[in-house]
Amino acid sequence: MLLTRLYLRNFRVYEDELDLELPPGLVGVFGPNGSGKSTLLEAILWTLWGRSRTSKDEIRSAGVGGDCVTEVEFEHEGHLYLARRTLAGAASTVRAEAHCDGLIMSGGVRDTARYLHSVLGMDDGAFRASVFAEQKQLAAFSEQAPGERRRLVLQLLGITPLDAARDAARRDAKATADQHKHLHGLLPDVDALAVSADDADARAGAAEEAAAGEEAAAGAAASRAAVAAESLRHLDARRQEWDGLVIEGRAAKAELDGAVAAAAALEAELASLTAVAAELARLEPTAAGLATSEARLALVEALAAAATACDAIGVPPEPPPPDAAAQEHRAATEAVEIARGRLNEIDGQRQAARAEVVRAREQAERSASLSPGADCPLCGQALGPAFERVQAHRRAEVVDAEARVEVLDAARVAAASVADRAGAALADAQARLEAARTARDSWERAATRRAEAQAARDRALDALFAAHAAQAGVAGTGPGRDGAGQGEEGGRGVDGHGAGGDGAGVDSAGGGEMAVELTELAGGGAAEAVEARERWRSRVVEQRAAAAAVERLRGRLERRPAASAALTAMLERAAGAEARVAALRDKVRDLGFDRGALERARAASDEAGSLAGAADVAARAARVRAAEERARASGEAQRLADARAQHAQLARLEIDARHLTRLAELLSAFRNTVVSTVGPRLAVQAAELFGELTDHEYDQLSVDPETFEIQISDAGRTYGLDRFSGSEVDLANLALRVAISEHVRFQSGGSVGLLVLDEVFGPLDEDRKGRMLLALERLRGRFRQILVVTHSGDIKEQLPNAVEVLKLPGRRATARLLNP
Repeated sequence: MLLTRLYLRNFRVYEDELDLELPPGLVGVFGPNGSGKSTLLEAILWTLWGRSRTSKDEIRSAGVGGDCVTEVEFEHEGHLYLARRTLAGAASTVRAEAHCDGLIMSGGVRDTARYLHSVLGMDDGAFRASVFAEQKQLAAFSEQAPGERRRLVLQLLGITPLDAARDAARRDAKATADQHKHLHGLLPDVDALAVSADDADARAGAAEEAAAGEEAAAGAAASRAAVAAESLRHLDARRQEWDGLVIEGRAAKAELDGAVAAAAALEAELASLTAVAAELARLEPTAAGLATSEARLALVEALAAAATACDAIGVPPEPPPPDAAAQEHRAATEAVEIARGRLNEIDGQRQAARAEVVRAREQAERSASLSPGADCPLCGQALGPAFERVQAHRRAEVVDAEARVEVLDAARVAAASVADRAGAALADAQARLEAARTARDSWERAATRRAEAQAARDRALDALFAAHAAQAGVAGTGPGRDGAGQGEEGGRGVDGHGAGGDGAGVDSAGGGEMAVELTELAGGGAAEAVEARERWRSRVVEQRAAAAAVERLRGRLERRPAASAALTAMLERAAGAEARVAALRDKVRDLGFDRGALERARAASDEAGSLAGAADVAARAARVRAAEERARASGEAQRLADARAQHAQLARLEIDARHLTRLAELLSAFRNTVVSTVGPRLAVQAAELFGELTDHEYDQLSVDPETFEIQISDAGRTYGLDRFSGSEVDLANLALRVAISEHVRFQSGGSVGLLVLDEVFGPLDEDRKGRMLLALERLRGRFRQILVVTHSGDIKEQLPNAVEVLKLPGRRATARLLNP
């Protein structure tokens, strides 16, 4: 088998497409730790056999939703094969196929595995044991305890399943023997069970015969009960007919009584409606003037409100106009302005006098610094005798200036006093002016409100007079605003009707009373208006009650035609009901129903039914007893059959226990035979290979057939590996591991010609690496292709071919073949 190409897409760290050509011979696969070297080897196992160290959900590149596709192309026995495996969809569905020389040979996961097995001559376990060798396996041959070393070798050779099969056969044989022993102590006596089954069958037959006799007696009693029940049924049918006539008669009687009562109620209702008509005639005149009274009430309420508001407003005595106070205020203002002007004038003079004092003092100080021999600062001539006069003149200027300042200070004090008195007089005048204006404004507002309220009262009173004149029908005949004038001749009311009319007037006194009321309202105040408002309110309340009663009574009177028609119909219905009652009484008499005969027939039927029930109970009890006896007989028969089956099973268990014990012995012998033959063969193969790797420097390499311990003979003496250097130990371990691979291929019947060594250079120093590389070169004669995986970058320079694995950002990787 020669790997020629490896194709990966979305497989673990190889997200991008990787199409890697693999040359024959010795090929190094190198790169830093964690870059993805072992992933390339895992891709081979995954593509060929579908084996992975994780679940299939973790095979695709992280965060990638596309399909995962892997391909392994290899040449074997003159043919070019291609294995392809795909993970597709959200469910990670696995698809596999195999090609030979460009033709598809199988499709599907199982068919592809069977086809590759037939091509390579081994399954996935044998392929992995014969092809892949790891550093930890090599070190285990010389470093681990004999038991662990033996377990590892047997596991690689595929002998471990024989141990499991042997142990399983031993466990099954022991369990079968224990079950046989347990059942042998529980087996019942078959002969005693047969006698018990016969007795139970006889008892069941007797119980079934007794049950048949009870069932016959129950049938006769049931026939007698049926005859009595039929007689009762005929009499009960007549009773039901009698009851129906009675019920119908009661209903007809109830209908007759109801019709008579309803007719009486309708007659009473018609009588009450006559009284309602009389009451309606009495209330209609009172209710007729409601709208007019409500309108008059609204006018009177407006007048009462205006009069009350007018009386509530008090007007104080009229104060004098604020003209005199204003004149005093103007005079005080002028006096203040004059005093303040004089004060400002003195302040200006004082400021100038103080400046003059400063100037005179400065001149006096400068003249004091002169001497009689000095020149005059103004004319430049020598002062001489004038020096004293200059000094005296300067001192006199200072005294005059200071005296003027003192005079002006006294004048300012007097002017300030005058200004303060003028300001106080102005403040008093201002207060008197504001008080006069406030009093005048308050009086004017009160007078205005009183005038407005009086106007509102006059308007309300005018509205009342206008309404009375409009209702009287003759303009100007009612009383005037001054109370003069009388109502129309004959005493016309407010609504134009006479006092003796239909009652629709505002009051019974007619227009004369209304005129008097208006005259009182015109000359009175708020008290009269409020009194009139209360009278009209009482009148409106009375008329509203009358109007409501009129509406209610009119509604009741609408019922009179319907009540009269209902009375006629009810009288006719009472006559028909009375006729039906008489007819039903005749039918009851003609039926001739005898309730005593019905009771006697019911008693006879009950007695016959009770006897039939007792007979049926006895029959059912007999059937139950028969069924119970038959069930017990069936149970005894079943126990007999179970006992016979248990005896037969015990015989089979005894045979099975013997067979399983023999199988365990045979498996143990076969396993021991295989192990005994494997040990010498491995020793021969490992010794031959060790001699090739060391140029036969040592006499012999031997492998213990039981512990698989490696020993080396040198100069006629045999030593353990602990005597030799690391290089000889590495070569001895490699020889044993290659011998195991060749033996696995021999056992499976295949010939792969491929060897994969994973990290065998890791712990080696430079000298041992050189020896190991030389050994690998010599192994090329035994294998068509050797893949050496290492993280050491300097190995690529010492191998004929190399594949470099490169890390990419984001936990991604790629690989490339380095041309020699």
